[in-house]
Amino acid sequence: MWSTPVAAASPDPGDNRGMRTTIHHRVAITTLAASALLLCTSAWCDPEEAPLDIGAGDGTPGVMMEDIVLRPGVTVDLFVNVYGDTSEIETVEDLSDCQYAIHGGVFAAASWRPYAEALGEGRCVIAPDMPVRGNSGEPEGLLFGELDLFDYVTAHIAILDRLAAADVEPETILGHSMGGTLLMMIQQRLVDEGTELEARYDIKEAILVASDLPAEVPWALGDSGDLSGLIEDFAVEEPAYGTLFEIPVELWPAFYFTDLNGDVVPNGLSPQEIEAGGFNALGEPLLAIQQLNGTGPYSARPSAAAGLFSDEIRLRAIAYEQDIYVQLGESETLYQHLTGDASSDCFVPVLGPDTAHVLQFSNPQALVDAIDGSEDCDY
Repeated sequence: MWSTPVAAASPDPGDNRGMRTTIHHRVAITTLAASALLLCTSAWCDPEEAPLDIGAGDGTPGVMMEDIVLRPGVTVDLFVNVYGDTSEIETVEDLSDCQYAIHGGVFAAASWRPYAEALGEGRCVIAPDMPVRGNSGEPEGLLFGELDLFDYVTAHIAILDRLAAADVEPETILGHSMGGTLLMMIQQRLVDEGTELEARYDIKEAILVASDLPAEVPWALGDSGDLSGLIEDFAVEEPAYGTLFEIPVELWPAFYFTDLNGDVVPNGLSPQEIEAGGFNALGEPLLAIQQLNGTGPYSARPSAAAGLFSDEIRLRAIAYEQDIYVQLGESETLYQHLTGDASSDCFVPVLGPDTAHVLQFSNPQALVDAIDGSEDCDY
């Protein structure tokens, strides 16, 4: 179990840059001695040789990272799950070849498990659970419902820092839905600090999967104003957690497995299958969902600068034909905005009657094929 503080200060809720002014305890990871200082605990002092933890709730292998600092005085224990072919993975060092995946809003990290299993022999995915889902804990020093997307960005950067300190540097990072926005926000924060994903973590490629859209990209659904009422309709006051945005599992087929005609797609999962797979979370902080959509106290969605992925790291954008939230053309505009590639050479539309927003766990092989099939794209 890893324990290291990486503190960050909160901005005003109206700040829609997708960034948090960070006050980090920067820990050099260029030497073995510094790595040991970062990760050493009473149990072990060689992070590369540390055995994997086993999730108490579901038996999933992974790494429990204790005391992730989200803000001064606010910490949380987060579990980094390992999915896919784990037959040769025994220690943290063995995670080096895995992809790093960011789950979406009201999803859990387990939503990446079907994709990881479809990758096949020798391939794996490491996917952290954000607070109050999977084997991750609830924050201390603040209610879960008081967190926002900036806190999630801080959490992922802290996790990537600890992995890098153990010489675990995934070459690929993926983000689904809200996870796509978080991926952009991570890169934006790092760029604003004078670095980026490739320079800091040696990540070679970012893949947006059915990503939500930043403020700079027109979005018919988000810009219509229709989301404000919908979001408020699903706000729930949880005594232990604060105000959350929750989608009851009974409504998941309608929310996530319907096509542009409003019909449930082939391979759509039942509520029972969704719960059995652990794909859903209790909810997200209402503030985070309002921030994602530019509603409530937020005047705009998080920002992602033009050309954010145009230089050192390749970006691919995977978009689904039957996605009821983001249209294919909107996703292509997002890709062009982030890369400057007017030819859309690494924009990957996935077509077919079942290509709904959550294809990664209703037909994961289709996502694997889309990514593998576009491996040679360039811009």
